[in-house]
Amino acid sequence: MQNAHERFGSLEFVRHTKDATTRVHVRVDRVILEPSKQLRDQSSAHLLSFVGRDSEIGALWAGISEGATFQLLMPDQRQLAISLGAEAQCFRGSLAFSNRERPFRHLVAISQEFSKTKAGADQQGTRTILFSDDPRFVLYRIANRYGLPVVPEWASWFMGELRQRKATRPLLGWGCSPVLVNGNKSTFLKWIGQALEHGSIKIPQRSGPVHWNLPPTFLDQVVASNSPVSPQAQ
Repeated sequence: MQNAHERFGSLEFVRHTKDATTRVHVRVDRVILEPSKQLRDQSSAHLLSFVGRDSEIGALWAGISEGATFQLLMPDQRQLAISLGAEAQCFRGSLAFSNRERPFRHLVAISQEFSKTKAGADQQGTRTILFSDDPRFVLYRIANRYGLPVVPEWASWFMGELRQRKATRPLLGWGCSPVLVNGNKSTFLKWIGQALEHGSIKIPQRSGPVHWNLPPTFLDQVVASNSPVSPQAQ
């Protein structure tokens, strides 16, 4: 937990009603953002992970459900207006500390587009937002979404193709290294067919199940960065 404050940003939500103004601040440990091309416009948020008290998490959950705009202060002191857009999804849990009687609440919110990276989702979609730019993770998630016949040994080749064809670009984030991948199932199958024909990749001679040696998952990293904290599903 040494210098943990340097790994956190802050999120502010302001709600105005007829009789009062409510202002909520929470600490944010992970973010994926897609900045607007117009610098003064708000950025699209694809993932927000933050902790707070019950009342704070409840207020932010309501704001996310309404598609509200939030003010995000990055660890490097950049300030951005952000929104998760319509139909964002929220997942809530608890973080228990030994020196606190009551646990902090932990909320992870993802955009509708980010949720489409799961297997079989939006097969005709051409944009895939990923939490990590590790070549193994990128190939695994793309293959998992579109049902592609691939093996882990092709990860470096696939990342090279993405870069050469300018089909990937980094997104803004902290606590992760997010990327946007452009392309759909027919595009990637075409690349695989051409690479096999030209000998750039080969089908392994061995038979049996495929084993992926993947980098730590998002949840693994959350637990590691907040240790000694024990996440409790709610």
